[in-house]
Amino acid sequence: MTRDEGRIHAGYAVIAGAANSGKSSLFNYLVGKNISPVTPGRGTTRVPLSGICHRAGDDCQVCLIDTPPLASAVNLNLLDWMDAACLLVDATRLGEELSSPEASELFRRFEGRPVVLGLTHVDRFDASLWRALLNQAGLMREFPYAVAMCPPRGTGAAEMLDALVRLLPMRRRLFPDGCITLHSERFLVSELIRTELFHVLPEEIATSTAVQIEEYSLRDSKTYIRANLLVSRHSFKGIVIGRRGQTLQKITDSASRGAGDLLGKVVLPDLWVKVRESWPDNRHDLLELGYVI
Repeated sequence: MTRDEGRIHAGYAVIAGAANSGKSSLFNYLVGKNISPVTPGRGTTRVPLSGICHRAGDDCQVCLIDTPPLASAVNLNLLDWMDAACLLVDATRLGEELSSPEASELFRRFEGRPVVLGLTHVDRFDASLWRALLNQAGLMREFPYAVAMCPPRGTGAAEMLDALVRLLPMRRRLFPDGCITLHSERFLVSELIRTELFHVLPEEIATSTAVQIEEYSLRDSKTYIRANLLVSRHSFKGIVIGRRGQTLQKITDSASRGAGDLLGKVVLPDLWVKVRESWPDNRHDLLELGYVI
């Protein structure tokens, strides 16, 4: 098939790996938008996130799926409808991560479909050693492509995208022009608010705080969002609010700027702090908040 017949390289590719392997940084870099939360904490991504990559020249559509760490309790059934996988492995933990039970399960689920290796954190080594690290990985597993990467800097990102595109089938376009994600604006804003928590609050509190959107409406040409920040302990509530509400105001201001940049419109968050005791340990709460799929 040729492009003249309306077919391009198009499909779905999952980005998988251990915590802090650079999945979300790579995802955001390729999509060109900060859709997935990137924070210093481990395992910030709680649910799979979608982003559609349109490469310059308009010759491909790659729907990337960012995922929680492999060691988390994420539902792996989504792997069954992926066309390819990008497995990110920390170069400083190469042997351990590539031979982990979680990685082995990924390879098992992807039998007969391509898995591309992204060797991350290579910036901690001299560039002269990158080829040797890739060769070492190749001795442990066979990959159609292996790329040395530093996702926060964009190093290797274009090469990784090229590799994934080559492995995708030729199809008609899957998504309309301009579509960058399969998620609603409401969901994207809730994730952005949650990301801001990690930049302001201690990791223990940010990790155990959920965002629940109660109202998402248009007021005087501005997007108004009323959201609850659900903390898991009563002692956390005062910390999130802060003295004279300063901490909560800082979160609100940051969320307003971030959401405005993402959506290209004025966003007015109205955040309230509420207690839902031990919600991370309650399956019904997890289902309600969308953290179980």
